[in-house]
Amino acid sequence: MKAILFVVSLFFMTTAQANVFAVNDKIEPVTLEDQFEQPLVINEQTQVVLFSRGMKGGEFIQEALEAIPAEKKPENLAYIADISGMPSLIARFVAIPKMKDLPFSMGLDREGEVTASWPAEKDMATVIVLDKFTVVSIENFDSSDAIVEAITKK
Repeated sequence: MKAILFVVSLFFMTTAQANVFAVNDKIEPVTLEDQFEQPLVINEQTQVVLFSRGMKGGEFIQEALEAIPAEKKPENLAYIADISGMPSLIARFVAIPKMKDLPFSMGLDREGEVTASWPAEKDMATVIVLDKFTVVSIENFDSSDAIVEAITKK
Protein backbone atom coordinates (compact mmCIF):
# COMPACT_ATOMS: atom_id res chain seq x y z
CA MET A 1 0.00 0.00 0.00
CA LYS A 2 2.83 2.42 0.86
CA ALA A 3 4.46 1.72 -2.50
CA ILE A 4 1.25 2.59 -4.33
CA LEU A 5 0.90 5.84 -2.39
CA PHE A 6 4.52 6.68 -3.14
CA VAL A 7 4.07 6.12 -6.89
CA VAL A 8 0.83 8.12 -6.93
CA SER A 9 2.47 11.01 -5.06
CA LEU A 10 5.38 11.01 -7.53
CA PHE A 11 2.89 11.20 -10.38
CA PHE A 12 1.19 14.23 -8.87
CA MET A 13 4.52 15.93 -8.15
CA THR A 14 5.59 15.44 -11.76
CA THR A 15 2.24 16.72 -13.01
CA ALA A 16 2.44 19.78 -10.78
CA GLN A 17 5.93 20.59 -12.01
CA ALA A 18 4.85 20.23 -15.63
CA ASN A 19 2.28 23.00 -15.16
CA VAL A 20 4.82 25.75 -14.45
CA PHE A 21 4.44 28.47 -17.06
CA ALA A 22 7.29 29.24 -19.43
CA VAL A 23 8.41 31.81 -21.99
CA ASN A 24 5.72 32.51 -24.63
CA ASP A 25 2.91 31.26 -22.36
CA LYS A 26 -0.01 33.55 -21.58
CA ILE A 27 -0.78 34.10 -17.93
CA GLU A 28 -4.11 35.02 -16.40
CA PRO A 29 -4.77 38.37 -14.71
CA VAL A 30 -3.91 38.23 -11.02
CA THR A 31 -5.37 40.16 -8.11
CA LEU A 32 -3.94 39.72 -4.63
CA GLU A 33 -4.09 41.80 -1.48
CA ASP A 34 -0.94 43.69 -0.60
CA GLN A 35 0.43 44.15 2.91
CA PHE A 36 -2.09 46.99 3.44
CA GLU A 37 -5.03 44.77 2.38
CA GLN A 38 -5.39 46.74 -0.85
CA PRO A 39 -5.70 45.01 -4.23
CA LEU A 40 -2.51 44.57 -6.23
CA VAL A 41 -3.32 43.68 -9.82
CA ILE A 42 -1.26 42.15 -12.58
CA ASN A 43 -3.03 43.34 -15.68
CA GLU A 44 -2.34 43.91 -19.37
CA GLN A 45 -0.11 46.91 -18.57
CA THR A 46 2.14 45.01 -16.16
CA GLN A 47 5.55 44.57 -17.75
CA VAL A 48 7.81 43.30 -14.95
CA VAL A 49 6.86 40.96 -12.12
CA LEU A 50 9.27 40.31 -9.27
CA PHE A 51 8.38 37.03 -7.57
CA SER A 52 9.64 35.31 -4.47
CA ARG A 53 8.59 32.04 -2.94
CA GLY A 54 11.03 32.08 -0.03
CA MET A 55 12.58 34.45 2.42
CA LYS A 56 15.97 34.68 0.69
CA GLY A 57 14.46 35.63 -2.68
CA GLY A 58 12.28 38.19 -0.93
CA GLU A 59 15.33 39.73 0.72
CA PHE A 60 17.03 40.10 -2.68
CA ILE A 61 13.94 41.81 -4.13
CA GLN A 62 13.53 44.10 -1.12
CA GLU A 63 17.17 45.19 -1.30
CA ALA A 64 16.87 45.76 -5.05
CA LEU A 65 13.71 47.85 -4.80
CA GLU A 66 15.18 49.94 -2.00
CA ALA A 67 18.38 50.52 -4.03
CA ILE A 68 16.74 51.70 -7.26
CA PRO A 69 16.08 55.45 -7.45
CA ALA A 70 12.42 56.28 -8.17
CA GLU A 71 13.21 57.69 -11.61
CA LYS A 72 14.88 54.40 -12.66
CA LYS A 73 12.12 52.06 -11.45
CA PRO A 74 10.31 50.52 -14.39
CA GLU A 75 6.72 51.54 -14.86
CA ASN A 76 4.18 48.79 -14.49
CA LEU A 77 6.27 46.72 -12.09
CA ALA A 78 4.65 44.40 -9.54
CA TYR A 79 6.14 42.44 -6.67
CA ILE A 80 4.39 39.20 -5.68
CA ALA A 81 5.41 37.06 -2.71
CA ASP A 82 4.16 33.55 -2.02
CA ILE A 83 4.00 33.52 1.79
CA SER A 84 2.02 30.29 2.03
CA GLY A 85 4.96 28.45 3.61
CA MET A 86 5.00 30.89 6.52
CA PRO A 87 2.95 29.95 9.59
CA SER A 88 -0.16 32.15 9.60
CA LEU A 89 0.43 33.51 13.11
CA ILE A 90 3.98 34.56 12.21
CA ALA A 91 2.70 36.15 9.02
CA ARG A 92 -0.12 38.00 10.73
CA PHE A 93 1.69 39.25 13.82
CA VAL A 94 5.33 39.57 12.73
CA ALA A 95 6.02 39.48 8.99
CA ILE A 96 3.12 41.50 7.55
CA PRO A 97 3.48 44.32 10.13
CA LYS A 98 7.18 44.55 9.12
CA MET A 99 6.16 44.58 5.44
CA LYS A 100 4.04 47.66 6.13
CA ASP A 101 7.25 49.59 6.78
CA LEU A 102 8.52 48.89 3.25
CA PRO A 103 8.43 51.76 0.73
CA PHE A 104 6.66 49.62 -1.89
CA SER A 105 3.59 47.46 -2.24
CA MET A 106 3.78 43.69 -2.54
CA GLY A 107 1.00 41.29 -3.47
CA LEU A 108 0.76 38.45 -0.96
CA ASP A 109 -0.26 34.96 -2.01
CA ARG A 110 -1.20 33.71 1.44
CA GLU A 111 -2.44 30.28 0.32
CA GLY A 112 0.05 29.63 -2.49
CA GLU A 113 -2.73 28.80 -4.95
CA VAL A 114 -2.45 31.83 -7.23
CA THR A 115 1.30 31.41 -7.77
CA ALA A 116 1.44 27.60 -7.67
CA SER A 117 2.33 27.45 -11.38
CA TRP A 118 4.85 30.28 -11.19
CA PRO A 119 8.50 29.40 -11.77
CA ALA A 120 10.86 29.82 -8.82
CA GLU A 121 14.18 28.45 -7.65
CA LYS A 122 15.08 27.83 -4.02
CA ASP A 123 16.74 30.84 -2.36
CA MET A 124 16.41 32.95 -5.51
CA ALA A 125 14.25 35.79 -6.80
CA THR A 126 12.42 35.47 -10.10
CA VAL A 127 12.01 38.30 -12.62
CA ILE A 128 9.23 37.72 -15.14
CA VAL A 129 8.92 40.09 -18.09
CA LEU A 130 5.47 40.32 -19.67
CA ASP A 131 4.00 41.82 -22.80
CA LYS A 132 0.20 41.92 -22.50
CA PHE A 133 0.09 38.76 -20.37
CA THR A 134 2.57 36.91 -22.61
CA VAL A 135 5.72 35.78 -20.82
CA VAL A 136 8.71 37.30 -22.62
CA SER A 137 11.42 36.11 -20.24
CA ILE A 138 11.95 34.41 -16.90
CA GLU A 139 15.20 34.83 -14.99
CA ASN A 140 16.25 33.79 -11.49
CA PHE A 141 18.70 35.85 -9.47
CA ASP A 142 20.69 35.26 -6.32
CA SER A 143 21.65 38.86 -5.58
CA SER A 144 19.95 42.22 -5.35
CA ASP A 145 22.60 43.79 -7.63
CA ALA A 146 21.70 41.38 -10.44
CA ILE A 147 18.01 42.21 -10.02
CA VAL A 148 18.72 45.94 -10.14
CA GLU A 149 20.72 45.49 -13.32
CA ALA A 150 18.04 43.32 -14.92
CA ILE A 151 15.05 45.54 -14.20
CA THR A 152 16.66 48.90 -14.87
CA LYS A 153 17.70 47.84 -18.37
CA LYS A 154 14.11 46.93 -19.31
